[in-house]
Amino acid sequence: MKLIAIDPPTRSFSRWLTDEEIGRVLAHKRGWRQAPDGSVLAGKIRKVLVSASLAQLGAASVAHGWASRPRVEPSDGSGPTHMMWGIIDARTDAEITAELRGEV
Repeated sequence: MKLIAIDPPTRSFSRWLTDEEIGRVLAHKRGWRQAPDGSVLAGKIRKVLVSASLAQLGAASVAHGWASRPRVEPSDGSGPTHMMWGIIDARTDAEITAELRGEV
């Protein structure tokens, strides 16, 4: 199975990123790869399933507080997306995978 390198989104963090774009940012930073079926895998030798898709990874990141968005009610949706890099970087691939396991 040939894995695909995940590139960051073309839009900046000054915009409200979609779930897929948040997943793309996180996967790119961690050096994860995408399988032909769209799932996200960690590790170069021993490949571990992190998420079923980039969108699911992004949604889980928001749910776990690794990324945040402005409140929906007063916002027009153009507010910035914030990535909590300290929280993400402090966890190993195995820890992130374990936290997301119930959502895959």
